[in-house]
Amino acid sequence: MVTVLLVLLCISIVYAYITDIKLVSCDSNHACPNYAGYKRISTDLNLGVKGAKSIFMHLKQDPREDPITDIQIVRNTNTTVISDTARWTRLDVDLNEMEDQEQGRSPLWLYYTKDTSISKNPISSIIVKEGSGPSVAPEYTRIPVDLNDGVDGYHLFMYYSQDGPKDPITAITAKQCFTSNCYMDGWERVEKDLNKGVVVGMSVYLFYKREKAKEPVTDIVVLLNDQSTPEGYTKVDVNLNSVTLRGDDIYLWYKTSNDIKNAIQDLAIQFGPRPVTPFGWEQIPVNLNSANNGKDGFGEPTYLYIKKGYQESPTVRRLEFDQEGEFKILQIADLHFTNEKGVCRDVPSEFDCKGDDTTIEYISKLLDRELPNLVVFSGDNINAAGVSDARAAVFKFTSLVVQKKIPWAAVFGEHDDKNELSREELVEVMRRIPYSLIEQGPAELPGVGNYIQKIYTNGTRAATHDFTLYFLDSPLQTMGDVQVNAIQKEQLEWVVQSDLEFQKQNSNPNAAIFFYAPVWEYHDEYPRLGDARESVSTPKNELSTLDYFKQAKAIKIASCGRDHVNDFCLEKEGIQLCYAGGAGVGGYGAAHMGWPRRSRIIKLSQHGQVLTTWKRLDDEKLTMIDFQTL
Repeated sequence: MVTVLLVLLCISIVYAYITDIKLVSCDSNHACPNYAGYKRISTDLNLGVKGAKSIFMHLKQDPREDPITDIQIVRNTNTTVISDTARWTRLDVDLNEMEDQEQGRSPLWLYYTKDTSISKNPISSIIVKEGSGPSVAPEYTRIPVDLNDGVDGYHLFMYYSQDGPKDPITAITAKQCFTSNCYMDGWERVEKDLNKGVVVGMSVYLFYKREKAKEPVTDIVVLLNDQSTPEGYTKVDVNLNSVTLRGDDIYLWYKTSNDIKNAIQDLAIQFGPRPVTPFGWEQIPVNLNSANNGKDGFGEPTYLYIKKGYQESPTVRRLEFDQEGEFKILQIADLHFTNEKGVCRDVPSEFDCKGDDTTIEYISKLLDRELPNLVVFSGDNINAAGVSDARAAVFKFTSLVVQKKIPWAAVFGEHDDKNELSREELVEVMRRIPYSLIEQGPAELPGVGNYIQKIYTNGTRAATHDFTLYFLDSPLQTMGDVQVNAIQKEQLEWVVQSDLEFQKQNSNPNAAIFFYAPVWEYHDEYPRLGDARESVSTPKNELSTLDYFKQAKAIKIASCGRDHVNDFCLEKEGIQLCYAGGAGVGGYGAAHMGWPRRSRIIKLSQHGQVLTTWKRLDDEKLTMIDFQTL
């Protein structure tokens, strides 16, 4: 009964916030236990500290409970950073706990609160990152306490992400540093070095404050060289091209006023020659690494973005079949986008390829031709190399679906988190983009981004749905002597339990499942429709994924990516196992051998009782191939 209740909770929530935190300590002779229903952060909070106990944090998401709205870390008993400890909960595990209690280390305590008079913003994610100055998504706030300061371990910092409006920024400054370990007491840092990619020069970071009872910042301008200065603005007296020996002199000026509707709530930096402006943000149109009065540049093209006020991102109320009972899904696999121009791999020598723009042109034509109700990005959406800003790459690959107001979902591949952001950070970025359906997923499951979406009959208010869409992460795991990206047993059990609950509905919904890495059964030599130009990349696994798919009796099609030049479907025991085929010119392919990039379309008819699928090639006619009824 408990298992069923957990499943029902997991499949019914739109988004769950963190509602409880537990800390577990264990010595070298004992393994640290896990809490059922909690997600364990994999980093030992005493990482590298000799003689210390291992400390692990566990997070719970329960929609029946009030969310945590703020967290703090306090050294010793110095609670001056917390105004009223009675409204906070202290976790009674010392973050610096040693195996020998007589070593006398300075204790470190984690506090959290659910009191909305302290903060109204629910916490959606908590992460721990290693390093003295690691990069982190601007959706996160840094707690300015090194978890291993003074105990000779690895530098570790905790970050958290919150939903909702923030207090306005009231002051801005900048600082020059020799390294990324560049912070200022009492100030929050805008992530990303403004001199990224500059061979000679210092690191420069922007900082800001949020102080109550002070006028908010309502405007920012960036001036080059001897441009006229604005009246009534405060100058940040640090050259943002500091010590570069070339380039423009660049200074930031800001204005404060009581114009609350224009109060600036956030600042962010994006790298890249033509970054996409995300929803709710404005770009300051000056390259902060510019030269020759802004006409040229050097280093990494760098742009400042501001967010005025707070706007809820446009969302999808729910997915619905149209009046004819039809619903169309476009699966786009292996884009390998960057925040730069991108590269062209394996294209014909005579082809005028323009990197990511070539793939964007293909996707745009595809969207206009097929008019899908949902787009699924099925992994390796971001390239592993040539990416200096994974967040900017996300805004690029989702830009067309946002412009066309199409609901979209995504799963992760092996390359998506090979840059500066983790999968958890990427979800926090993605779920704030308009029309996004992505979720972190149940805390107790392996990986990030395991979730369910449902398709309903148009115009009805029935509680039951007519078709189920499962999205599964392919987390890294060890098989024998190798590490591979593969679905794990706990994820499959969750799918089966969810499906069993759905089958109790009168609608008896069919289902499709999307993931990144093919499962072992794709190796089988059953009749295939489509091409198999490379070996299936997944090694033999004792876990039979297909057995679980069969237990989830509703699943009619499973579709993946990863192997770019495979695009076949094979039927095994009533389930179609399909590839989409690689879509992006940034990944390997076979276009130079006459095999164009492609994407898969899945059409649901008769409210999901009939499924058809085909592919569209990246050629002049968007040629349709391999139409089949499943």
